[in-house]
Amino acid sequence: MNKLPKLRFTLDPSKLVIWLFIITVIWVNINNNHWKKDGKVVIHDVISYYSYLPAAFIYHDLSFSFVDKDPAFFAGKMYNSKTAEGGHYQKMTMGLAMLYLPFFLLGHLYAWISGAPMHGYSQPYMFFLMFGALFYVTTAAFVFRKILLRNVNEKITAWVLIALLLGTNLFYYTTLESAMSHAYNFSLIIFFVALSMSWHEKPGIKNTIILGLVYGLISLIRPTNALIIIFFLLYNISTIKTRLWFFLKSWKLVLLMALAAFLVVLPQLLFWKFNTGSWIYYSYGREGFFFDNPQIWRGLFSYRKGWLVYTPVMIFALMGLFLLRKDFKAFSIAIWVFVPLNLWIIFSWWDWTYGGSFGARPLIDTYSLMGFGLASWLSYLSKKKKIIYLAMQFLILVLAGWNLFQTAQYKYGAIHYAHMSKAAYWHTFGKLSKDDEFNLLIEPMDYDSLIAGKYVVLPKVRHTIGPEAYTSFERLNKPKNKFLAEDGRYVFSSPNTQSKIEYREGLFSSMLYGKNNIAAGIDFWAKANETYEVSVWKKPVDARAALVFTAPNPKTYYVKQEKVIQTDSMGWGEIRFQATIPDTAGHRQYRVYVWNKTEDTVFFDELRIKKISP
Repeated sequence: MNKLPKLRFTLDPSKLVIWLFIITVIWVNINNNHWKKDGKVVIHDVISYYSYLPAAFIYHDLSFSFVDKDPAFFAGKMYNSKTAEGGHYQKMTMGLAMLYLPFFLLGHLYAWISGAPMHGYSQPYMFFLMFGALFYVTTAAFVFRKILLRNVNEKITAWVLIALLLGTNLFYYTTLESAMSHAYNFSLIIFFVALSMSWHEKPGIKNTIILGLVYGLISLIRPTNALIIIFFLLYNISTIKTRLWFFLKSWKLVLLMALAAFLVVLPQLLFWKFNTGSWIYYSYGREGFFFDNPQIWRGLFSYRKGWLVYTPVMIFALMGLFLLRKDFKAFSIAIWVFVPLNLWIIFSWWDWTYGGSFGARPLIDTYSLMGFGLASWLSYLSKKKKIIYLAMQFLILVLAGWNLFQTAQYKYGAIHYAHMSKAAYWHTFGKLSKDDEFNLLIEPMDYDSLIAGKYVVLPKVRHTIGPEAYTSFERLNKPKNKFLAEDGRYVFSSPNTQSKIEYREGLFSSMLYGKNNIAAGIDFWAKANETYEVSVWKKPVDARAALVFTAPNPKTYYVKQEKVIQTDSMGWGEIRFQATIPDTAGHRQYRVYVWNKTEDTVFFDELRIKKISP
């Protein structure tokens, strides 16, 4: 009797990685259930990207005039930007709305079936929108896997997928901010790469049209990504002459491709023309590029958003770019041309940090090209450096785990969305939560300077004294209505009291007279039993002008001193005393200021508040 053949089910490692990614994303999404929370899915840029769908399918008004009829409801849900003539527009283009559409319709259907509000922002819409990115990324991952397997083996393919899907900030933008554009762009560029390969191998009407449509979407969603056309132009190129001749022979297909791309962009052009009066409308206002001053070094290595700081696995992908000719020869020239140009363009944007984000988010879009570099690096090690190859596999697992940990850090605020500094990074290194000290170590940027092309860091204003707050009344803030500490970390009130008439240090002092009788007020939090030493120099020394340390309610705690303890040769006298917060006071806000109790003119300089203990 013949035995029945045994049925065997095998799952390739690279497929297993993709399925692991799918399960992990679903688990993270369900555990965070952002669709149940207001302002968690349609946020930031997504507000603009998504707005076209409810406008078109629910309110049937792409002029967006309906927003004016119920501004309270649409606050935080839809931007109400207007031209000088009153035409409505959205800052972001409608390309991403085209990719959202199937999931929007599923949400609309489920809202109708379940009886949920059908205004476009209830839970069914948010649920399906949240999982849209997973669909596109998963589809793209399987396509990317096939491309890799044409050039490297199954194991290397699996390791590259682990690195990209779990070891980069792509994971964050497929989960906690999945409606942002980056997971979608990552997917579209993989489709574009695969279609470009197919077209060059066997050009035809079908793949020409699809390639044009995909390129149109890429360009519409994020115009800078239109640079990916370099891959199509230079893929598997031998000489420029033969490539130009090939395109000339295929001119009808090239024209058809351009037409397909234009058809995707056409609705946006019509929208602009109808709403703004212009076929092309620049919706970013003063925001723009500084191509003569790209912040590439900061973009790669800064603790603020440095790509290689927060996505270190890409260091090996960059190294692998130099090895592309061994396993990805057909890709090499296109990628070598594209990568430096892309970095230059991305980090020439006025805000090279790209606002609130985890890592360098605009680079996520082209991670597939970097994946070819990582595959080349792993392939080289597997053939030449076996021990290092095994160590690299372990390192990829470590970096994937580190990325997932940093994703949690970002979620819980231990990595700031915009203002990270070196000190803040190492203060919360390995921690899932932040503390008060972290909030003092982050460094905001001066966005007014940044939009003018200058990188200026604003020291974080402290609200506790540590170790001291000091001003010699030299520095003023931009509105010139406050004094700043010398290090910029403390702010003191200044009702137009800065004076050049007298000064003990620097070139200025604070002059009090008449109604301008109080200045240098600084508010800070202090705890019971803490001791502070406060001091200031005044001139003349016998003026009835005092240094005050007080609680909000003076009956709770109030210390005033006007007697000087020493004088100098220039006629200045120093007031200095210690103040200890009573143990009954608790943790509350206190104030230090100088006060001229007379109508006479008094000058103050060198105000200092120093924490003595604990």
